[in-house]
Amino acid sequence: MSFKCIDVQKLYEKDKNVRKSDVDILTEWLKKQPHLPEMEEMQVAAFLHSCYYQIERAKITIDNYFTMKTHHPELFATLNETHLRKSMSAVFVKVLPKTTPEGYVVILLKLLDFKADYFNFFDQVCVINMVSTLHLHQNGFETGAVIVFDSKGFTLSHLAKFNFSALKHAVDHLQEGAPVRVKSVHFINVVPVLDKVMSLIKPLLRGEVFNMLQLHPSMESFHKHIPKECMPEDYGGGVSSCQKLQDENLENCLKSYDFFQWHESQRVDEMKRVGKCASSFGIAGTFKKLNID
Repeated sequence: MSFKCIDVQKLYEKDKNVRKSDVDILTEWLKKQPHLPEMEEMQVAAFLHSCYYQIERAKITIDNYFTMKTHHPELFATLNETHLRKSMSAVFVKVLPKTTPEGYVVILLKLLDFKADYFNFFDQVCVINMVSTLHLHQNGFETGAVIVFDSKGFTLSHLAKFNFSALKHAVDHLQEGAPVRVKSVHFINVVPVLDKVMSLIKPLLRGEVFNMLQLHPSMESFHKHIPKECMPEDYGGGVSSCQKLQDENLENCLKSYDFFQWHESQRVDEMKRVGKCASSFGIAGTFKKLNID
């Protein structure tokens, strides 16, 4: 693989609580898990960080992550160039370059084209995973992440394209397997159909996660949480326009296909798993529950 992950030493310097000795413990544990793929040291460090330095919790999260990625490739597939260009022309997803005063990154999602005909639920989930995964491997872990959904243009026609089963798995991934510290989720430019979206996802969320959701009646309300300067210039902020950011996004993804192919190859081998699978992603069992700050 010609792609180079961020130097893990930078991560140790970034957060002194991520100790190499703990990463080494996890690495030794991985060697005794024949069903799990080999991992880069920076990946192990990222999971340890996302789990607030708890080794046992990190073990569960790693297993959850790769199990889901294996059993639900429709949510983690690497889109070919044609599908990627089409998806990115319809929906914007980007880890914005400016962090909040707390040091959290802002992940913005919004429709670029309001026509529901161009909205493909599975492809959009794949793009979200491609963009966020690439960012992690290029930049390392972040102190925390806030997710912002701009619902302008979202209609019942878009909602009708949601797949409930896949949505459940995507939410489970965010809650139980993603190597990220989700701090809050904000909805701006709220549209009436959002009430239906909330009723759809509420049963999928644990109480503390549902309490992270904030629907803002105005941008003034939103900026009490996220400063305007963190947002793209489309919102009067200090970051480049959404279109320029999306163009950079697309270029970054297109030149990183060797990375995506490698990452997609990181799968579990259930034939080699010792004991019963504890994941609900395609195999009987109850998904292991974790907490998100």
